Amino acid sequence: MRDDIFQFFALQRNIFGVCPHSGELFRLSDCKIYLKSRPKADWMDLVETETDRLAGSEERLREMENQLREKAREKGRRLAQLAIRKIDSVFGPRKLNPDDAKVLFHPVDFLVFNGLNSRPQIKEIIFLDRESTSREARRLQMSIEKVIEREKYEWLTIRIREDGKIVEEP
Repeated sequence: MRDDIFQFFALQRNIFGVCPHSGELFRLSDCKIYLKSRPKADWMDLVETETDRLAGSEERLREMENQLREKAREKGRRLAQLAIRKIDSVFGPRKLNPDDAKVLFHPVDFLVFNGLNSRPQIKEIIFLDRESTSREARRLQMSIEKVIEREKYEWLTIRIREDGKIVEEP
């Protein structure tokens, strides 16, 4: 009689159902019916084991892919910087960010707001112009230098209100 009961419960592992709430498969034996010894693995055990193994492999592959993508991005950035240095004879040698520069061409070539794109505030404003052999251009450069040294310029503060309107203050 005792063996018959154990045989009955062993057969319960081969009876499957579908949960009405989650729609997942389950064994009748998973419904709190236990045997003293561990039952032999069946097809569902194999499927669950393989599913877990594949999920782990997929996660490791995703991590490897993310690492490879990040390495490729860094390598691309380095190569781009090297390419830029080859063609950039103005900003690179002076360790200036080209994104901080505004092109004027006249009276100077560039106005560089050093730190505009990399810091919370501008570190300095640089008037960047090629060295000129022309007397007129050199005179203009000297004029700009004198105005700055003597502080002969007007300050203008611009505020943007919450409604988006620009307010100029002297």
